[in-house]
Amino acid sequence: MMDTVHNLLNLCSKDGVVPNSTKVADEEKKFRDCADLYLAGFHKNAIYTIQINALETKKVYCNMETAGGGWTVIQRREDGSMDFQRTWKEYKTGFGSVSAEHWLGNEYVYQLTSQRQYALRVELTDWDGHQAFSLYDRFQIGSEKQNYRLFLKSHSGTAGRQSSLVIHGADFSTKDMDNDNCLCKCALMLTGGWWFDACGPSNLNGMYFTQGQHIGKLNGIKWHYFKGPSYSLRATAMMIRPLDFS
Repeated sequence: MMDTVHNLLNLCSKDGVVPNSTKVADEEKKFRDCADLYLAGFHKNAIYTIQINALETKKVYCNMETAGGGWTVIQRREDGSMDFQRTWKEYKTGFGSVSAEHWLGNEYVYQLTSQRQYALRVELTDWDGHQAFSLYDRFQIGSEKQNYRLFLKSHSGTAGRQSSLVIHGADFSTKDMDNDNCLCKCALMLTGGWWFDACGPSNLNGMYFTQGQHIGKLNGIKWHYFKGPSYSLRATAMMIRPLDFS
C-alpha cells in the first residue's frame, strides 16, 4: 500500500500537480520598493512592480545603477513630452509613463515614505550637459489631510551649498489647491504642482523650455542654488531609497 502511495506522489510531482515550494515562495514574495528588488538580485534599470505597505501594487521605475542602486523614481523630466500643469487629483494619483516623464503620485509617495525611513536624491542636468545632485538623508511627505507636507533633513551634494527645497516643511500646491504662503498663488504663477512655500527657490514641475528658450524663465524647471532663479533645466529625476540601504 505504501509503495502505491509513493508512486502516486512521484507521478503527481512529475506532472506538476505538487508544485515546488521554493518556486512558489519566490513568485509570491512582495517587494516594498526598488531597494528590496535590488537586494533580491534585480540589478538592471527597468520597470518593476512593488507592493506598498503590503496592500497596493504599483509599477515603478527602478534606478539600479546610480550611487549603489536601489532607487525608486518618483519624478522625471527629460523632453517636455508631458504637461505638468495638473490638478490636485492628478498629482495625488500620478500621471505620465514611469519609463519616461512622470509624477508617481503624492498618495503613493506618502504610502511609500510611511513604511520606513527614506533618503531623497535629486538629479539635475543643465543644457550644457553638466550634472549635479542634492541628497537629503531624510525624506517624507504627510497625508492628503496634511496637504502632502514635505519633511526633510540633512542636505548635501553638488547642486549648491544650500538646499533648494524648503527644509522646514511646506505644503503641496497645485493650480486648483493653493496651500503656499503667498497671496500670489505660486502654482498659477510658476506653473506645476510643488512644495512652493511663498514660491521658494525650486520647482522641478514647472514649464519645460527647450534650449535657447531656457534663460530668464521664472516659471521653468528651477533649482535655484544650482543654476539660479531663472534658468530652466533640461532634465531632472527625483528618487528615494531606504535610509538603511547597504
